[in-house]
Amino acid sequence: MSVLFQEVSRSFNLLKPKLSLAKANKKKIANLVDVSNVNLTIKLGEINELSFTVPLKIEIDKQWVKNPHLKRLKLRRLVKLSAYNFKDEWFIIKTKQKSGAENESVTFTCMSLAHQLSYRKVRRYEVTSYNMKQVTDDCFANTNWKAGYINPLFNEKFRSFDITSSTKLDFLMKICETFEAVPVFDTIEKKVHFYTEDEASKYKGMRIKYGQYLDTIEDTEELEEVCTRLYVTGKDDLSINAANPTGQAYIEDFTYYLYPFERDKDRNVISHSYEMSDELCHAILDFNEFIDSQTETFSSLLARQTEEEKKLAKLKAQKTQLDLELQVILDKIVVATEAKDPTAELIKERNAKEAEIAAKKNEIKNRENLIADIQNKITLLKGKLTLESHLSNELKEELAEFINEQEWSNDNLYDETDLYEAGLEEMKKRNTPPVNITMSIVNFFGIISEHQNWNRLSIGDIIRVQHDRLGIDVKTKVIEMSFDFESNKINLTISNSKRVETVKEKMVKLVYTINHIDNDYGVRKIDWMKTAENFNIRNDRISTPVAAPTVKSDGTAISHEYNDNGSVDIVLKWEYPESDEDQYNIDGFEVYLYSSESSDEYVFGSKMSHEELVNVKYDKRSYKFTGLASNKYYTLGVRAYRRVDADIERAGIILSDIAQSKHASENPYLPSAIAEVKGRVNGLIQAVSEVRPENPDVNTVWINPKTNKQELYDGEKWIEQSVTSAESLNGYTAEVASTPNTIAVRDETGTINASITGSATQLGGYDSSAYVLKSDLPSSPQYATGEYIGDGKQSRSISLNFIPTLVKIYSTSPTDSTLIIQNSLGGYSIQNGEAGSYLKGGDKTYGSMNLNYFITGSDINTRGNKLNVKYIWEAFKQN
Repeated sequence: MSVLFQEVSRSFNLLKPKLSLAKANKKKIANLVDVSNVNLTIKLGEINELSFTVPLKIEIDKQWVKNPHLKRLKLRRLVKLSAYNFKDEWFIIKTKQKSGAENESVTFTCMSLAHQLSYRKVRRYEVTSYNMKQVTDDCFANTNWKAGYINPLFNEKFRSFDITSSTKLDFLMKICETFEAVPVFDTIEKKVHFYTEDEASKYKGMRIKYGQYLDTIEDTEELEEVCTRLYVTGKDDLSINAANPTGQAYIEDFTYYLYPFERDKDRNVISHSYEMSDELCHAILDFNEFIDSQTETFSSLLARQTEEEKKLAKLKAQKTQLDLELQVILDKIVVATEAKDPTAELIKERNAKEAEIAAKKNEIKNRENLIADIQNKITLLKGKLTLESHLSNELKEELAEFINEQEWSNDNLYDETDLYEAGLEEMKKRNTPPVNITMSIVNFFGIISEHQNWNRLSIGDIIRVQHDRLGIDVKTKVIEMSFDFESNKINLTISNSKRVETVKEKMVKLVYTINHIDNDYGVRKIDWMKTAENFNIRNDRISTPVAAPTVKSDGTAISHEYNDNGSVDIVLKWEYPESDEDQYNIDGFEVYLYSSESSDEYVFGSKMSHEELVNVKYDKRSYKFTGLASNKYYTLGVRAYRRVDADIERAGIILSDIAQSKHASENPYLPSAIAEVKGRVNGLIQAVSEVRPENPDVNTVWINPKTNKQELYDGEKWIEQSVTSAESLNGYTAEVASTPNTIAVRDETGTINASITGSATQLGGYDSSAYVLKSDLPSSPQYATGEYIGDGKQSRSISLNFIPTLVKIYSTSPTDSTLIIQNSLGGYSIQNGEAGSYLKGGDKTYGSMNLNYFITGSDINTRGNKLNVKYIWEAFKQN
């Protein structure tokens, strides 16, 4: 993700670091000169920092006078940094420190402009089931900042927040931590973009090693950081016992100490662990195999327990209804007795109802006994699923030497399955010593000849660091970059990753951990007290089953709206009676969302931990999911609920069935096969209409949906970008007659009707003897360049005025790579590998050429012609 750099062109002007001072409205006051010790620190996912020193006195006209800038350099004023090919960034002056040493000076420390958010407070904020767009809109409310790009995955997750007396900047960081997002601050537009870690961290082929950029290096390893037993807790001290196959509140992983132990199928030791005895290694691997062997049994028991609990809940609801019917009969008997009416028939009804209730009680008791038996089997099995139960006392003592306990909690997770899966991911980060390397490298951003590597090193990028003599070989993430502009050095900190492993090392370690049992289909342990609001406490004693909502299946239940960034807002509508009947007396609705790359029909409950649910009040009949990816498949459903007292229902809630549309186009629902982006993309503004936009901005691309005509506005005129017909060229029409201001074309006989005036005896004042025939001159190489906007189609042709021998296509988007085409058989794309750049391809899916035109990729990848991406091409002919 090259968020740090501008585009490099042939006329690029390499700027030395320059500081300018401005007021709060960014109106420039002065250029800051005579500054020294300019240092810029960039941290991944944090606020950048700038510091510089200003002398108290400067020399003007051979006289030392007080520095006039010092009066202007006030706290909270803005400073803009322009350097190299970096994007400009605004900072706010936070502190100033006067120094009375040999050279009297003042040092200023500035924070990136997003530091303004720390001046705003959040006094009280509590929400349940909000996605990132919803919560960031609230965070940026009443500020000049707003959310920019949000990865659609974050809008498919719903989380709870409880914030008290916090700054908006701390709140923003809490949001990023909760959704595991990497924030990128745009101080020019005052926007914050939210990327996934995979988006923010890419390997672009950057390699730093001894003798190549590297100046100094320090590599620190700490044993204290190696965790073998991780205790995991969630919101309100939620534990993972029920979701963990071992039944423990912790996750264990001894990978670090097991390595490089390896054995064959006959238990013969191939290589020994550096730390553990062979006996303990065997015992741990035997335990892992035992866990794997019990997967089917354990999963089957969980499935049976889930099914029987559903049946038990249904039986209890039926008994509650029978109790109500019995009470009605008893009331009738009382009334009849007082009125001295006959009661024989009523007594028969009472006896029959009591017998029915007794039979139902017996069914419930049998079902409870069955569930208890299943639970006993699960408990017995879980007792065998502990490592200690497979170790002798001697091996238990040895294992104790390798146990390093740590704790991890996430207060935003209230589901045991989600918490357990998150704990597994956290354990992967802690089971080996983290990479913690600091080093100093040459500032190659100030060297124009090194421009090919400029966009390979940015904050968050993955780089490879090698130092043969120190035995260092890591491929990891840059989490901090500190520029010392005067010494021409960059100090890098790389961390939070792993050492480079060989394929053999990875294969050996595969057997060190448990293939944990997938109990995802089990009943989701949701804390309904937190997720389902009790909007109506007057119905807490009603035990009647809740009626399900009605979702139409005629194709009108689900709709969507496009956003300018290519995402969509999806709306689900349902119907529900407004009635006094108990079955319709509810507190609200739970709206479900499941997203997938597959068009297969999804059944709710299949992958519960991947389902998102949102709570809405009883008077609502629709819900809008915002900021979702437009090209994914969505399954939506809704169920009604009533919160009740615990003696009415053990879970404290009665739920209806989940209702969903059964229409083919809505189950699942695909908003669009492609993402339609409006607004500025790659520096271009997209406008789709049948008439040209009025007062367009520079780089506006107008697309006429009727004619598929595409034009680019360069600030003065519209330039046609695509050819749709041969009826005109730059406004001139084709004509077979010799009509003025037309293009002369041949008639049906091949004759051109046109007249040419002038003298052929002289040219430029010289007669023919002064000229040489072109055929007698050596042919010179030919070159052409141009640009176009991708239309997303396969095998697009771009015409040339000569037959090329080489074509290069450069993409302005990271989603497409540079293409090199040499012949009609196919082209290549430039890829970055561990050893450097290399060419991949060789067929027409990577482009081709033919006579006087070249062709973009021929398959669905549309290389060289992705929709709405700007491309720059070069064509060469070597004679």
